[in-house]
Amino acid sequence: MAKDAERLKKAKETVQKKLGFLRHLIIFTITMVVLAIINNTTYAGYQWWLWPALFWGIGIVSHFLSIYVFRGGGIEKKLIERELERMKNEQ
Repeated sequence: MAKDAERLKKAKETVQKKLGFLRHLIIFTITMVVLAIINNTTYAGYQWWLWPALFWGIGIVSHFLSIYVFRGGGIEKKLIERELERMKNEQ
């Protein structure tokens, strides 16, 4: 029973992280659209809104990677398993 509760807790944490990323992406998209509209209605000669889009976009990409690629500690878990295996082989 404890294992099921632990799995449920971990699943909820994962879902919360994914929803957090989606909120981040939606806010980014809305903000960039608003900035692009402001830029193009006031002065369309220089597209300054691309700078915040670039740097915030880097944050979006890193957020995506941490949730969907590296899965929040997957590398750490693998390194710990390797170290435990190495220590076991030394004995």
